[in-house]
Amino acid sequence: MFVVDTTVLSNFAKTGSLGILKRILGETALITPQVMAEFKVGIERGRYPPLEIPLTITELTPEEEELYKLLAMKLGKGEASCIAVAKHRCFILLSDDYDARKKARLLGVKVSGTIGVLVLGIKKGVLTVEEGNRLLEKMIEKGFYSPIKGLEEVMPSSSP
Repeated sequence: MFVVDTTVLSNFAKTGSLGILKRILGETALITPQVMAEFKVGIERGRYPPLEIPLTITELTPEEEELYKLLAMKLGKGEASCIAVAKHRCFILLSDDYDARKKARLLGVKVSGTIGVLVLGIKKGVLTVEEGNRLLEKMIEKGFYSPIKGLEEVMPSSSP
């Protein structure tokens, strides 16, 4: 299972690809109310068009709420809530935020991000490598900082 923060969600939203995100992750992904609130602010500020998020919203448990409050002192509310959920439910955090990823790893949470989702999409047959690279290129054009230029850089090469 995955918990998706605003950074990953926004990369797919800015490129009109929320449907692809849903097809890749299916029913295995959740967002938090805090992520939904951040996303709505992005819509209000014109960062993304008004969109329906095709992922289930999960409420934080009391234990998750405690960790969230501690993490929110240093991180954004979306990242903090996602880390709290990932930690307590043994989910994978999907975030591109450096500080959130670092804190999550310190707490023993597995982490991936937009590039990992695209690679998963290729592995699942939802995307071809070419489609994944085109989507990555569109995300970069819309402001996503990517440490790679093409998904082949992180995918295992097949031997002839």
